[in-house]
Amino acid sequence: MTVIFSRKSVIWVLVMLLLGCDRQFAPEAMFDAYIQDLNRSAHVQIDVAPEMTLQALPALRERQQALSQFDVGLLEFLSLQQCEVGALAGQRNSILGRVMPASQRFVYELDIIRAIRQCDIEDSELHSKLNDVARVKASELPITLSNLLWAGEETGAFFSLSNGYLPMAPERSQYQALIAALQHLQRLNDNLADIPKVSSAAIEADMQAIYESEYLGKLLYSITHISAYLESVTQAVQGVSEQSDMCGAPLTFLRQQFERHYIDLLQPYMARINRAAYQVLPLVNKLADSSPIQSEAWRSFIQQFDDQQANAPWQRYLRASREHGQAWSRLFALCGEGVGAR
Repeated sequence: MTVIFSRKSVIWVLVMLLLGCDRQFAPEAMFDAYIQDLNRSAHVQIDVAPEMTLQALPALRERQQALSQFDVGLLEFLSLQQCEVGALAGQRNSILGRVMPASQRFVYELDIIRAIRQCDIEDSELHSKLNDVARVKASELPITLSNLLWAGEETGAFFSLSNGYLPMAPERSQYQALIAALQHLQRLNDNLADIPKVSSAAIEADMQAIYESEYLGKLLYSITHISAYLESVTQAVQGVSEQSDMCGAPLTFLRQQFERHYIDLLQPYMARINRAAYQVLPLVNKLADSSPIQSEAWRSFIQQFDDQQANAPWQRYLRASREHGQAWSRLFALCGEGVGAR
């Protein structure tokens, strides 16, 4: 029986056999192969120097903010046993309660505010004192959420630059769990004034999705290095366009490399990067903008993920992608050909 494979399928099989579906630096090998094959042309000489400086996640002290501390005296604690406030106060004052992770602290703060507001306290002095506590805690909810997002245990993995590129395998590059988690956290952020009710399990699931994604570090690493590759190719193609003897066999060879490497493999990979990033980056920026962190180190760091600033990595990446395609289009047009024509 004869089995017929498409050209693209054969390439994918070879790539996956040689590189493995999820190797951290498989995309780099793919871009290197693209440039190496282009350099086989006597008309092209591409040198890529992708070494660049990226800002690493600032120290915890630059991202974490202190919350007001409140003590409930023993007699007051005993008088509140009929309310949930007493149980929550006891939970907070326990050994484990004093070292709550950021995720559990966020849930606790919401619960204690709600409990105070719902508790019928006859002692007017105690009632006034606890409502003052609830008011201050409500005003500090943006800090509590900020600590959850940017100072929790999951933050280091989310921003790590040591995990290489975003994966090439389509089933690993959708990030639907991450997107759903960020959307949920954004809804909570938008409704903090209403003291939203949220379970520990829901928050833990959100933070687990963030932790497992390792997304923002991989995204920054990926788009910064891809930009360097594309800019180098663009510069070389623009130089080729100025040569008078490119039509015919020389251009045919270059077209083959462009289609084999970029059209068949790299462009689909970049399209998957774009689909996820167009959903993730606006959510991340909204959450970051809502944070009351004042640290200059943090603000400088998080601006690397700005999706609007012209000099930020994301816009540089989009610009490099666009100019790369335009350079090839102009080269093909000089010989009366179109991009991607077979």
